[in-house]
Amino acid sequence: MATLWRGYLRLSLVSCPVTLAPATSESSRIRLNQLNKATHHRLRMKIVDEESGEEDDRADIVKGSQIEKGQYVLLDDEDLEAIEIESSKTIDLETFVDADEIDRIYFEKPYYMAPDGEVAAETYRVIARALEEKGKVGIGRVVLSTREHPVAVEPHGGGLLLTTLRAANEVRQPESGEDDEDVNDEAVGLASMIIDKRSGRFNPKGFHDRYQDALRQLVEAKAEGRKLPAAQVKAPAKVVDLMDALKRSLAESPRSAEKSLPKAAKSATSKKKKADPRQRHLGKHRLDREQQQRREEQRCRV
Repeated sequence: MATLWRGYLRLSLVSCPVTLAPATSESSRIRLNQLNKATHHRLRMKIVDEESGEEDDRADIVKGSQIEKGQYVLLDDEDLEAIEIESSKTIDLETFVDADEIDRIYFEKPYYMAPDGEVAAETYRVIARALEEKGKVGIGRVVLSTREHPVAVEPHGGGLLLTTLRAANEVRQPESGEDDEDVNDEAVGLASMIIDKRSGRFNPKGFHDRYQDALRQLVEAKAEGRKLPAAQVKAPAKVVDLMDALKRSLAESPRSAEKSLPKAAKSATSKKKKADPRQRHLGKHRLDREQQQRREEQRCRV
């Protein structure tokens, strides 16, 4: 696993040498190259001078920041390497929060954190164990790719996982939702039952990219001179009657709808059902018989 960053993890006065490596990979994806339609030769982008139109050599490229229109401050690699702040080399765990306190919209990219050397292993394990026992996530910062990222460090698989976080100004606020006072309680109850019916445990092994599967099949078929049958994918039917669609969805389940019916839906459906008169008569007869038996037992005690 390629090391992306090397530095220190710090907890107050305790420092631990660590490394970061990407926790995800896209190497298994099919890459589509751009080709010339007639020659099938691969096409490559050229670096062209915006003013002269001449092609430039990559060795002549430098970075620059525009301060006024047409005026740039040039920066070379040495300039950028000279920029060093504390988080360039040290991830200082500044505060600790409950894991569910972080809105998932802020999570960006995960990295495996590992101890850098045998001497660091004990300190690394102590920090990981303490975070696990307290159920906390450490919040800090790290410089990656010319940017300082807020990060979350948490126990994962016996070690530590670092996830870069989006800054507050990078997260758009949602449009204000409509008031839910007019939501049909019975419909919510039926939808809740469907959720119960399909509830289970998260299993990432059950997921794979079906589009990539189809793309791979297409490439293999065309390479062999075969033609794949046209896919018949139907759009979902338009819901005209929400309650009818919910009830038909529940009908697919072998579970008893009444058994798991939430209170709101249960009260709504119970109004539609009338008690069987025979059941009321049997219940009253049983109650009278039990009362008579208790009176006889009291007389015997006297």
